[in-house]
Amino acid sequence: RCYILSNENGKIQLSLRQSRLNPKSKSKVEDVEITCIKDVKKGQLVRGYVKSITSSGVFFGLSPSLLGRILFQNVSPYFVQKHSLYEKYLPEGKLLTAKVLGVNGKEKHIELSLLPEDTGMPSILPESLGLPRYDAEEEKREADDREKREQLKAKTKRRIRNSESEQVWICCPPSSIHFPLLQETKPKKRKMCPTDESDSGIEVYYREEDDDDPEEEADKKKSKIRKPGEAPRLQVSVGFTWDEDMNTMDIPVLNHKEESSESEEEEDPHSKLKKQTKKEKELEKQKKEKELCKLEAALMDPSRQPQSADDFDRLVLSSPNSSILWLQYMAFHLQATEIEKARAVAERALKTISFREEQEKLNVWVALLNLENMYGTEETLMKVFERAVQYNEPLKVFQHLCDIYANSEKYKQAEELYHTMLKRFRQEKSVWLKYASFLLKQGQTEATHRLLERALKALPTKEHVDVISRFAQLEFRFGDPEHARALFESTLSSYPKRTDIWSIYIDIMIKHGSQKEVRDIFERVVHLSLAPKKMKFLFKRYLDYEKKFGTTESVLAVKRAALEYVETKSSLADI
Repeated sequence: RCYILSNENGKIQLSLRQSRLNPKSKSKVEDVEITCIKDVKKGQLVRGYVKSITSSGVFFGLSPSLLGRILFQNVSPYFVQKHSLYEKYLPEGKLLTAKVLGVNGKEKHIELSLLPEDTGMPSILPESLGLPRYDAEEEKREADDREKREQLKAKTKRRIRNSESEQVWICCPPSSIHFPLLQETKPKKRKMCPTDESDSGIEVYYREEDDDDPEEEADKKKSKIRKPGEAPRLQVSVGFTWDEDMNTMDIPVLNHKEESSESEEEEDPHSKLKKQTKKEKELEKQKKEKELCKLEAALMDPSRQPQSADDFDRLVLSSPNSSILWLQYMAFHLQATEIEKARAVAERALKTISFREEQEKLNVWVALLNLENMYGTEETLMKVFERAVQYNEPLKVFQHLCDIYANSEKYKQAEELYHTMLKRFRQEKSVWLKYASFLLKQGQTEATHRLLERALKALPTKEHVDVISRFAQLEFRFGDPEHARALFESTLSSYPKRTDIWSIYIDIMIKHGSQKEVRDIFERVVHLSLAPKKMKFLFKRYLDYEKKFGTTESVLAVKRAALEYVETKSSLADI
């Protein structure tokens, strides 16, 4: 059972008050119904519901049509910085008791309070939150204001003391001319000291300062007390003689005038120059524009070589993954013996170049190794080498460092590094061949022969023919040609059908052997029983050689040999 208060716009407002449901009952009404603002009086305790919380306070519903406001300072005795805390402890619809602080009938404003001293209820916010109280905050603010006021007073006193200083006037009776020696603020009082006969008619004026400090006043009184018969002393900052004529006082003024006239004469040409520059502003602008155009054209020229660090910066910005540009940038700094800048460029390149460009990065690492080898120490070189091994394929980095050592004639370090490589990369054919080349260049042929034996033991069998062939080629280039020929012959006797080895042997003999030796090899090859395709290749090579180095008869002889081979093959096919 309920009482309908209103039915407007499809909304029905209901009431469960006993006074509405049973108007005839004489039971005491706990909450008097408030229908309008006239029912609210100052100092009255009312009950209502929390409607909303905004930045201006908590709005409190006293009736369906009447709202009151509670300022945050009247919600709780505690100081709250974050208003979101109120939303936690004052949810919408919460029933509370409040005290009416003020009623404004014209504007229909009702100010309420939830403070414990007003309502007699406990505080909305618990003490366990540890929030500061409003009264403590106010005391703190008052104390801060007091301190600021005292500091301001002290500052003003200091300024007054500093600004106030004694001012002395000297008065000469004959000409009645006064010379202010110290120009300060105007004095408050002037007192004339009694002059004795020995003062020669000079009157001394001084100012008596007013100060609140009793100690300073006492000091002044003591200073004023003089011994009998003692004349007052004049204290001036500049010394002068009493016997000089007054005409001498004009000399510095005249000198000053002369100096000022000279300075004006000196300033005249500057002013003329300024006037000239104003007239020629347009010409200067045109000159600047032409210079800018020249600079732009030079920068746009693709064939222009970079001449400064800024030029290189522009280039590497346009092509950040080009190792050639970075190496040129390093070389530019090295030409100017700027080693640290070259190192910085290399480090910058390693950070800038994309990780996908492995070869470009490796080029920069090799350049940095070269730089440290030439201008750094062994420690710095090893540090860069370790980093390079970490970020690149180790074998390539080892090989490049060996080449760097060999080119810089550091043969001992190179040999040590090769020994390390042979232990670490035993299965790599290129390591054995590179070390063999190094030894042959050093003239160590016997060591090369021993190295070949070690290589054949370490490498798999399928690599043996190729390794022997490569060693033989190195022997032809840097070592003993006879030993190289013996290596080829032994290999071809074991593997006669390897046309690739025959072809390499023929090429080397064409370069290093005689024509008779080359023809002997060709004659041996064309009489082998090989596949027709391979024989065709060998006959063609033989014919090309004879056309180049032989005679018409030798060319015809090769052709006849080729025809005989074809006829024999065809006859065998018919059978």
